[in-house]
Amino acid sequence: MKRCLMLAQVLIGSAASASHRCVFMHGLGMPNSSAPTEIDTDDYWGGDSNIIRLTPFCSSRTYIHQDTVTRAWDNAEMHKAVCEAALGEGSNDTVIRDTVLFAHSMGNLIFADAIRQGACSLDTSSHFVSIAAPWYGSKASQVLEEYCSNSSAGEVLHWLAHKLHRCDADRPGSISHAYESLEPTYPAFEGLAEFAAQQVSFAMCGHSPYGLTSVYSAAMEGLASAIGFGEQSDGMVPLSSCLLPGKAYDTHWQSAFYSAGINHIDGTLRSGDGSLGSSRQPSQWVSSLFTKHTETVLV
Repeated sequence: MKRCLMLAQVLIGSAASASHRCVFMHGLGMPNSSAPTEIDTDDYWGGDSNIIRLTPFCSSRTYIHQDTVTRAWDNAEMHKAVCEAALGEGSNDTVIRDTVLFAHSMGNLIFADAIRQGACSLDTSSHFVSIAAPWYGSKASQVLEEYCSNSSAGEVLHWLAHKLHRCDADRPGSISHAYESLEPTYPAFEGLAEFAAQQVSFAMCGHSPYGLTSVYSAAMEGLASAIGFGEQSDGMVPLSSCLLPGKAYDTHWQSAFYSAGINHIDGTLRSGDGSLGSSRQPSQWVSSLFTKHTETVLV
């Protein structure tokens, strides 16, 4: 009897009751480490009112604040800090339970590698929400180093490099140590995407450098043009680096694995949603995580 492979869509999700602790890990460019807070003190995620509105399933919210400028994403001290925040006070072991972990950009690499190295682990009651992850790195670092050292190379991109703390203040003209760890040849990337695919419940990747209209749109589009990815990207990360192996992505916000028409900064949710099209709804995607989502699978 012949067997046929076909794509099928299945509904996943549950009622959106406030039943989970939610923990948020930022990406590259935060210059200091401090204790976790219950408010979005850096407005990284668009501020408290924004994130509270988008996460009705959260019974509490914890925001991690770690130095992601001077340290690479495989730093053991940072692994320990993010795991402690995810575990919460009073935890007796290293298993993260009843928690939704949100990570943006390099924050995904930090969480995934912390789990891979055994600093903590995810219980089946927890969920890893991955946004704009560079699972295979990005060659953007090579281009941004030029804009760190040469202001005349492009005013808008020079502004972007410094605005996002991509440049090393202690080494003028160089990119930060954290950004150096995003080079595609960085050894710790080996096997990370395959491991992460087993841990991540939901993921969103951007495929439009301009994205949602914001102060960052022109700079992100310019960066993508300067880099020359040769494929779709979110301006900072090529789409192929964000897509997890073995997962089928769709351009509708009801998909568990969402390929969205947004740029890298839009993934922080601070820019809201686009006015047209189901592929430009990052906030709608997040707010609906625990209602009903479709995941395309092979059967």
